[in-house]
Amino acid sequence: MPEIEIRNAKLRRRKNKSAQDTHLPHLAQALNAREMKPALQEFFRGEYPERGLQVEAVDLGKVYHKPGKDCEITYGVRCRDGENNIHAVWFQAKMSASLKARNDAPRSWPGCGFWKPVHVWPEMGMMLHTFPYDRKLPYLGQLLEPAWIKQQVEANPGDLGLNAGVKCKHVGIEKIKYMPGKRCVLRYEILFDDQQRRIFYGKTYDDAQGGHVFQALQKICASPACSAKAELNVPAPIAYLEAANTVWQQAWEGEDFNAVMGKIGWANFHRTDFPGKIATMLAALHGIVISGVALRRGHAPQAVLLNACDDASDIAPFAPERREILNEFMRTLEAAMTLFESPAPETTIHGSFKLAQLLCRAQRDLALIDFDSIASGDSLYDVAEFVASVAFLQVSDEIPAARLNESIETFLTSYERQVSWTCERRRLAWYVVAFLLGKIHSSLKRREPASVKNLALAFALVQEWIDKLN
Repeated sequence: MPEIEIRNAKLRRRKNKSAQDTHLPHLAQALNAREMKPALQEFFRGEYPERGLQVEAVDLGKVYHKPGKDCEITYGVRCRDGENNIHAVWFQAKMSASLKARNDAPRSWPGCGFWKPVHVWPEMGMMLHTFPYDRKLPYLGQLLEPAWIKQQVEANPGDLGLNAGVKCKHVGIEKIKYMPGKRCVLRYEILFDDQQRRIFYGKTYDDAQGGHVFQALQKICASPACSAKAELNVPAPIAYLEAANTVWQQAWEGEDFNAVMGKIGWANFHRTDFPGKIATMLAALHGIVISGVALRRGHAPQAVLLNACDDASDIAPFAPERREILNEFMRTLEAAMTLFESPAPETTIHGSFKLAQLLCRAQRDLALIDFDSIASGDSLYDVAEFVASVAFLQVSDEIPAARLNESIETFLTSYERQVSWTCERRRLAWYVVAFLLGKIHSSLKRREPASVKNLALAFALVQEWIDKLN
């Protein structure tokens, strides 16, 4: 496929991808949880003949499809063995026509139990990695060991507000979220010998970034913006386990905001006070000055343009008939770079501020999570990413545009009232276009049914925001 054509040759990134996936003949089956249930059971019968495993359920998790290359799929599998024991396991599958098993794959791995860390499934053109086997997160196994967790808690009881000498009676561990090679979130429930109970979350990183996030969270939670009566709720950091690149954070036992709105109905979002509350949270975060922690610099417009170029190039194999439209989008974004000739004032930014990063409890209180991308940068970066996440509900959830636009305007008006700068609408639109291209790419590679079906609507939405640049 030709590269995305934008006028500045320095911004070009070559992609050589075919829109065909004939080299993954079993992809449709791999993406069908119902068909994978008997297939996995038959495969496990050969891998573990002595276990008598019966596959009771298969949940399809994250999908990362690269047309003409490969596909990565996360499965949640629930099995029952011959002794009636239940086994709930995550598997990370990678499909490729040129299947190459690693010769140095271990035969066992801490935390895997009886499961092989790596399975080769030639008939499916697939390799299965069993959680917690992960070369980029080699310390996951010990984070699932109750004895090791007890040692960490009892060695630093003050981190949890406990008296010295307290003993752990029971450690409960629940798997929450796993991004192979990148992140893992576990929920811990600890019962102590004095009947006290503590619940917290552990987030594990693939590098030392966790220490940086921990320090930034300490500063944020100590600021007046996070006081008892303030509107910014952020689960406080408890400890950083350097040996495991893991941050422990207090539990803010809310529900995923998207799930809450699913009950209320996104069509009613504009009637709630949530748009104003979210604006208040973001304005409060942007007003925090973090000292003593060297925040990284947020993405400059040039980097955002490069990412948008990559996204447009990756969208093209899914929609080759729209290649020229994508080229036009990129030419327009590049031409509008003059909007950034005067640098914007830098603030503390979340770096990934969108609907998915919000928790809600009692359908009223909100909290902000996932500060992995915290940085010092243009406040409009956060504002625009949130706007894009709301606007894209037209595509992903088929919510009427008029109602979402009303919510967006309420959010923007409320935010502007609480900060000392203005949301210059053309610069905002530029960022929104870039983020919408990212959302289209993400939804396509994950093969999200609604987004695939509504691809024409997604392109029309980008065009609507492109028009705001003029």
